Amino acid sequence: MSVFLYIVNNVLSQAVFIIGMVVIVGMVAQKKSWDQILPSTLKTMIGFTMINVGGQTLGGALLPLQQMISKIFDMKAFSSNIGVAQAESFADIGTEMALIFAFGFLINLLLARFTRFKYVHLSAHVSFFFAGLIAALLKFNTTLPFTGIVAVGAIMLGLYMTFSCAYVAVCMKGVKGGEGFTLAHSSSSGLLVATLLAKLFGNKENDLEEMEIPKKLNFLREMTIALTLVMTVLFLIVSLFATPSWTMENITGGQDIIVFSLLRGVEFGMWITVIITGVRMMLSEIIPAFHGIANKIIPNSKPGLDIPLLFPSYPTSVIVGFLCSLVAGLTGMLILGAINYPVVVFPALIPTFFTGAATAIFGNAHGGRRGAILGSLANGFILIFGQAFLLPMVGSYAPIMRILSETDYTVYGPILGWILQLLGGA
Repeated sequence: MSVFLYIVNNVLSQAVFIIGMVVIVGMVAQKKSWDQILPSTLKTMIGFTMINVGGQTLGGALLPLQQMISKIFDMKAFSSNIGVAQAESFADIGTEMALIFAFGFLINLLLARFTRFKYVHLSAHVSFFFAGLIAALLKFNTTLPFTGIVAVGAIMLGLYMTFSCAYVAVCMKGVKGGEGFTLAHSSSSGLLVATLLAKLFGNKENDLEEMEIPKKLNFLREMTIALTLVMTVLFLIVSLFATPSWTMENITGGQDIIVFSLLRGVEFGMWITVIITGVRMMLSEIIPAFHGIANKIIPNSKPGLDIPLLFPSYPTSVIVGFLCSLVAGLTGMLILGAINYPVVVFPALIPTFFTGAATAIFGNAHGGRRGAILGSLANGFILIFGQAFLLPMVGSYAPIMRILSETDYTVYGPILGWILQLLGGA
């Protein structure tokens, strides 16, 4: 068991290894030679690492905003250190989480092979943390023994991995840059909501990405430039509201807030460039390689990949989605404070950026500008209210949920928790 857990925690939980193995298996199935397999595998793994490291660093760059916004609204600031939060969160459920993750992935592969839902969930970092949510809900809300938690949890995770990819694949129709794969991401429920709202109330003809702007401002259509400027201005405005003296003392280490804001903006632009470069490198290799799996091993299957793969096609939606989700999240936070809700919550900025961007992309694809705004606003409210409902149910897993609780955590988590409570803790 110790060897198996070592492999799960140190190999399978590293999404880059799973991505690499997929390329190797796919190319071997196509009878490619080793001198073709090796460079393709390495390029895919390097591209994925660029996306993953870029995304993590990009998210981490947002965390100082959380402290400043807490100061502005005079709220308790919760720890934004992901490493510390992981150590606290995994302490009581680490073994159950690892086993649920491993067996859940196996169930996903079996469902893809033997049912009509041909989707292989390849975002291991997503399913790993979702395994933790399931483990926490079962451990802290039921009387199930260890083996029961693992067995029930693995089935739940396998079903989630398969069916979330399936309904997102339906929503992907009409989304630019989404050909050949579906999304395996814990914003799937938000993407579904955004798609439905966009179809009901949007106007597909008014594409956010084709919005007319003065010729001299055409440079804003480039995501790197636009995000750099937007994040610089956002950091500066928030620093001013938090007061420059407090910000310099508590956030910047004495650095002037204008210099601090410019550096943060440039850093943000640099990491989004890394992500986009990684996207192009990875897609050029993994989609052709996956054809071997789709043709030989799991017929007609599709890979489920991560959200940033769509960013290059929707630069404006990424920015609008983040800002709208942030505004909605802050509004929701104030509403909860006004009604004296017993759990203090704060918008988790990493999910706010990535799920806000994703819901705006799907909203725009299906309902233009109005769809993008409605979808990302709804996402922000779901994140904040869902987090408020979720936190009392997850015990020691709460610290990581305050930082990484994306839309599926805040939708499916409370629903599962309420069902378990109705069942009397099983």
